[in-house]
Amino acid sequence: MQLDYLFKRLDFSSLGETERRRYINRINRIFAVIEEQFPHVTRPEQIKLKHCQYFRNVWLPDRSKSTSTQREYMRALGLIVRALGRPGTWLGALGIKPATERGGRPGEVGIKRSKKYWREKNCPDH
Repeated sequence: MQLDYLFKRLDFSSLGETERRRYINRINRIFAVIEEQFPHVTRPEQIKLKHCQYFRNVWLPDRSKSTSTQREYMRALGLIVRALGRPGTWLGALGIKPATERGGRPGEVGIKRSKKYWREKNCPDH
């Protein structure tokens, strides 16, 4: 699966090289699992909520018993959802929506804005 566009949208500038490599490896693993289970998904834009739920509900608990590793994978999955421009309801359905009442520091990895996604959300006639 070609992930160049996805990685261009992710801003890893505030991370060190080791942490950046970890995120990239986790994202690659998530896409490899989805592509293996669902062979018809050949591009990141084809990913649906059910594919992410398969990863979270079936593959992840089966492969990792460590809660910290599962949390790191879910953080990477949340980045994928945000970078693909999916609705915020996906984060709630996956159980990774941040609690607004807690507050706290913003995430270290940012998502760069894209003309494509900005235009779709702000200009409904395009």
